[in-house]
Amino acid sequence: MGNEMVIALIGAGSALAGALVGGAAAVMGAARAARSAYFGPLDVARREGQREAYVALLKAADTYEAETATALGYARLPHSDRDERARYRSAISSAAMMPQPVAASVRQVELEGPTRVAEAAKAVRAAAQELAVTLTVLEGGFENPDEGLDPAMPDQAHAQHEALRSAINAFADVAGKRLNTW
Repeated sequence: MGNEMVIALIGAGSALAGALVGGAAAVMGAARAARSAYFGPLDVARREGQREAYVALLKAADTYEAETATALGYARLPHSDRDERARYRSAISSAAMMPQPVAASVRQVELEGPTRVAEAAKAVRAAAQELAVTLTVLEGGFENPDEGLDPAMPDQAHAQHEALRSAINAFADVAGKRLNTW
């Protein structure tokens, strides 16, 4: 076997190895492209479902936050007139009943996930429910003018309102990062 033959065998072996590596890369690339073509639309649909759930929660939570802010403003006003007390009580009662849409939206976020976003949504629900309980107690204070309103309750309600606002902002941050990460 001469040098020419060795060179020819080495060249043929190199060509064969190159063809195998190139062929394997082409097969893997085609498989990846096929997977992307199949799962791409599914991922887009899943992200859209998440976005809709996140937006629904933010709308419900923002509405509840705004309604409770108005009601809490009444808790700090003087309440001497009977009709005025009845209006304040009605506004507070209405705000106390509003966390149900927040809770329903949180359940949808829990279904859509991921876990980190669902945990932030649960924090919004917990803050809204805690505020609703305090508002219910405040409402009772307006119901019996002779007993008076516990002076600490409005402050406690305002602190819980701030906690709700913080939970909403934290959820918006986590949800936004999720939606903007591919």
